[in-house]
Amino acid sequence: MKLALLGVAGAAALLVMSLAPGYAPSATEAQAPTSVSVDVVPAGNTAASVGTIQACASAQKGDSFIVNIVISDVKDLLASELAVSYNPDVLEVTGRDVEQFQAASAGSQILDLSGKVPDDDGRYEIQFVDTADPLAPENGSGILATLTLRAKGDGASPISIAPVDLNGDGKPDRGILLRNAAGDAIGDTSGDSLFDGPAKDAEVRVGESCSGADAGNLVQTVAGDSSVPGQTGGSGANSSDGGTDTTLIAVVAVAVLAAVAVLILVAVLLRRRGATGH
Repeated sequence: MKLALLGVAGAAALLVMSLAPGYAPSATEAQAPTSVSVDVVPAGNTAASVGTIQACASAQKGDSFIVNIVISDVKDLLASELAVSYNPDVLEVTGRDVEQFQAASAGSQILDLSGKVPDDDGRYEIQFVDTADPLAPENGSGILATLTLRAKGDGASPISIAPVDLNGDGKPDRGILLRNAAGDAIGDTSGDSLFDGPAKDAEVRVGESCSGADAGNLVQTVAGDSSVPGQTGGSGANSSDGGTDTTLIAVVAVAVLAAVAVLILVAVLLRRRGATGH
């Protein structure tokens, strides 16, 4: 289901939140272009800041380590979707944490519909939306998501956030999708809703060193195959079947639409009370 999070559950959640009192997306201001990058040496990053981004790092077979997907100079971010591609002969995804940059504001409530872990099919989907009421969009730069990876074989693996054409029709089916507080796609210049701004991939080399300026870079290891604190384990989308967990999406969509109906009913009742003076 293409862009399922933001096409069904995310869109419904945005509708609910837009009905909340005090909803007012901030005005567009001149700023540096939003960018998204993979950082394989993430020690300098925090939920609210981005350090020096490293594009290559070396690991040893059996290592478990973390990488960051960072975002810079974004305005009013409320929901995100990313497809992360990697070499399944070299790496597997064992954990995730999306409650960082998007969860920085007080009252943030992150709905995480990311892929199940462990994931070893070469493509992992990250999907989440902040359902806070009132809205709590994020501005600035920080860690969009952290992935825990395990090096299971020697060789080189990209960690790519580039668009993916799943059905071979020449058009991307998965990619970076960012929504702001008004429900608009951030950085989309082609009309397909996907982010067209600067995006940088990275590489991990298992059993060999990086070259050039990245020579000597080492991954940031974690104990055993530990998952990142805060990740939800086996719930969410399953990238192995090429789509989103439609059962979970349906449950969320029904719940959100029910909330919409309640809000509309309350609004009608309040308007009627005001008209009658009771």
